[in-house]
Amino acid sequence: MAMRSLFAVAMTVGVLAAPDRVWAQGASELEALTEARFAANARNDRAFYERLLAPNAIVVLPKHAPQTKREYIDEEFAGRTPGGTNPTARMTNFHAYVSGDTGIATYDVAEPTPLGEQTFEVRTSRLDTYVRLEGTWRLLSMAVIEAVSWPDVAVVDARVLQEYAGTYHLSPTLGIEIAVSGDHLVQTMAGQPTADLFPENTTTFFDRTDSPLARTVFERDASGRVVAQLYRAMGQTIRAVKVR
Repeated sequence: MAMRSLFAVAMTVGVLAAPDRVWAQGASELEALTEARFAANARNDRAFYERLLAPNAIVVLPKHAPQTKREYIDEEFAGRTPGGTNPTARMTNFHAYVSGDTGIATYDVAEPTPLGEQTFEVRTSRLDTYVRLEGTWRLLSMAVIEAVSWPDVAVVDARVLQEYAGTYHLSPTLGIEIAVSGDHLVQTMAGQPTADLFPENTTTFFDRTDSPLARTVFERDASGRVVAQLYRAMGQTIRAVKVR
């Protein structure tokens, strides 16, 4: 299940499980606690994280295997000087839902990193799960995904786009139709929604409804004729041969 879908499921469960008067106060507590957490991070306050994370906390970061509390804190604060000052992260789109002693929070974060006179923001979306232990909220899990970003749409000659139009076969019984629509391509495949393919360059296209890492690449033979379409995602390549 995609992480954004997981966010939606988590929020729906929270809404159904707790009436407004029950979760409103808890939600505001979690928002204040999350803001305090980022302030603590900015001042390199490791002790705050030691108190906040439950003993059995699990953290899932992009491009990381799941980490225990100790693994996460050791990596997060490695090489930092306590009491130092760093830019504070900006939190938006915060939603929290509480049922009894369980809380779920989802939000977006932009963490600024100064690079000389410029600033680069690490932008992520997060899903936190809290439990209340002896009257105190403790962070039980945190899942983080990178914010989706897409390349600029390249300008590709209409004649090149037209060369990609046609029918491609994944198998004798499963075909893909490619058509031109203005400055991009439209893909139709049985059992799948129609997809707009936008050019990243003259051979490579992306679909904004697919994974941001997925690409469709058109293949030519030695003579320059378009002979196939390659779908590349999740470390795999699926090839469809152009038949007309």
